Amino acid sequence: MELIIDVLILFIVLNCVFKLSLWRFWQRLTYSLLLGVFAWWSVRYAVLQSKTQISDFLQDISALQTVAILVTIESAVGLSFCLNRLQDGGRKWLRALLYAYPSLLMFPVVFYLLTQTIFAATGVDFSTTAMVFAVGIIILLPILSKAVCWLLPDETGRLELHLLLTVFVCILGLIATEHGRMVYAIKEAPVDWLSLVRTLGLFLLLTVAGFLLNRFKWYITNRKM
Repeated sequence: MELIIDVLILFIVLNCVFKLSLWRFWQRLTYSLLLGVFAWWSVRYAVLQSKTQISDFLQDISALQTVAILVTIESAVGLSFCLNRLQDGGRKWLRALLYAYPSLLMFPVVFYLLTQTIFAATGVDFSTTAMVFAVGIIILLPILSKAVCWLLPDETGRLELHLLLTVFVCILGLIATEHGRMVYAIKEAPVDWLSLVRTLGLFLLLTVAGFLLNRFKWYITNRKM
């Protein structure tokens, strides 16, 4: 279960970085500052947590279902943003709202990562740990989003990858399990991990193939022009 949560957190962070790569620098910095301030403020609650409490939370099927619903809602917003932006149409106020919506899932992710950092930094003052953690967020998020812009200068390509990551976040959010059971399974049954990996692998392969084909067509078109 912890492995699935860790992978989900990784994809949420990556998805957030790609969304920030579509923003201006001051917008990225403002959002990073909000996350940093939140990390500094929430340390008083993070220190009250224990590994046992977090482990019990990750084993609570009701809590996992709530998390899966939240992930699904945010994924729906992300998908709406990507499709609306790719189609280059729709109502202007809706486009502006979807564009300005950040990843609110990053706030519980930051809190979870802060607790794990406190557990790892044994013997270090809590305030110092929180300060370093907050500063790290403020510095790393803008740098990572800028690195994405440098690696993928084409905004459409970044938008397509943002769409792909949003889909993966949605899928992983629905795969949250307890004792090998799917959260939304109709009946109890062990998860066929091999089939799951094959399905995700095939999905990733087809997505990458479609992305490369689209980039190839774009290159051929621009070359003719």
